[in-house]
Amino acid sequence: MSGPAAPGGAKGTAGFLGVLAVLLAASAPPWPDDWDGLGFVAAVTRFDMDHFAPHPPGYPVWVAAAKALAVALGSPLVAATAVSVASGVGVAALAKSAASHVFGAARGWAIALAITLAPLVWRAESGVGTEGLALFFGALAAWALVRERAAWVGVAVGLGLGVRASWAPLYLALLVLTPRDRGRAVLGALGASLAWAVPLALWVGPAHLQALMATHLAGHTARWGGTAITEPGIDRAVYLARDVFVDGLGAGRDPLGLVIGGAALAVAIVGAGEWRRAGWSGARTVAIALGPYLLWILVGQNLRQQPRHALPLVAAAAGALALAAMSVDRGRRLGVALFLVAAIRTLGDVNERATIPPPGAQLVAAVRELPSPARAAVFGGPSARFFESTNLAAVGHAAGSVGDVRLALDRLPTLPTRVFVTGEVRGYDAPPYPTAPFKRLCRPERLDRRAPCLDVVELKVPFLPKE
Repeated sequence: MSGPAAPGGAKGTAGFLGVLAVLLAASAPPWPDDWDGLGFVAAVTRFDMDHFAPHPPGYPVWVAAAKALAVALGSPLVAATAVSVASGVGVAALAKSAASHVFGAARGWAIALAITLAPLVWRAESGVGTEGLALFFGALAAWALVRERAAWVGVAVGLGLGVRASWAPLYLALLVLTPRDRGRAVLGALGASLAWAVPLALWVGPAHLQALMATHLAGHTARWGGTAITEPGIDRAVYLARDVFVDGLGAGRDPLGLVIGGAALAVAIVGAGEWRRAGWSGARTVAIALGPYLLWILVGQNLRQQPRHALPLVAAAAGALALAAMSVDRGRRLGVALFLVAAIRTLGDVNERATIPPPGAQLVAAVRELPSPARAAVFGGPSARFFESTNLAAVGHAAGSVGDVRLALDRLPTLPTRVFVTGEVRGYDAPPYPTAPFKRLCRPERLDRRAPCLDVVELKVPFLPKE
């Protein structure tokens, strides 16, 4: 049942969304956060899945949106960030509209604010990545479900699959939940999926696209993906809880994190009591909507290094906490406190993301400080890609092991004067030549679960020329 109209009405909502757009854009860091982000930025200029711009499955809907914005904005990095910012504004608008329709205007505002202020949501909506746009299409599908617009549910699902195919369990669950005209929803999803799948296949080539997808899937499941195959055990549940409550909502062992965790627990207890008294109304819908995706990431995603995979669960948890806080009078003060401390946590994350570069970007800056940076050679894993978009692109080289380094040195047209190897390279600390420590480059763990610190050593290769 709809609640009363919100104070300020449409003008108030428009003003809020305008301020949100400015804040999200202002909080965007001046660099991609990781290797994947570098590939997304590169894809805006030249779509090339063979060179991980981006990596499979290609994210064609995100790339199309970023390319369209790049025409107006010029910079690929700015365009990539703008996709996330616009998505964040759209998520807030859709969440407020859908929640107001079901729970009333006041609760609609609370839910929209809670989702927006969640640290992981803000991060996805203010940086380079596909999660922000994926969350937008999930919110659009949920809004269309509430408004009983079956065709829009299908379109949102189909386009969402073209942003993040790994969110399929979530998107398809929303399709299943369509209460009426499900056939129209399915047709909408099929049409929207074909709109990006056919051009992608024609551009890459059907056989080549299939080979790329198969290689990527094999690597993800069995080698570097961090799935239950490569990282089995109860630790996966621990990582999932950390991703949702620590990285997602801001809880932690520090004083601010303890306040957030305590307030969230108190609000959850109050909300669970009210939900039980209401006969667990809507529990089946929640289970159908979120259960498949929760099970999927628990088994098939990298939870230890990539909290972003829990983003839909974080948004749902934030919205549920807001609804719980607004359900009873004694929960509202706790809810306000939770929103405030979550905003403080998010603001802290924003400051650290803007002032502490990723280790790869720090490595580029460190090489620039050398007497002859262009005559150096740096061998690494994902960190080496940070050299690609700079005037030191020829300095960075990908390497999996020290053996790769030795082979690469033999093949370089001109020998470098200094050689550096990062800790991403197997055997970097036991190479065939003497080493000297160069740099230890770090970022707070909350910002980089994959590799918060990067060790770099210099190889003392005897046959290198002098600077």
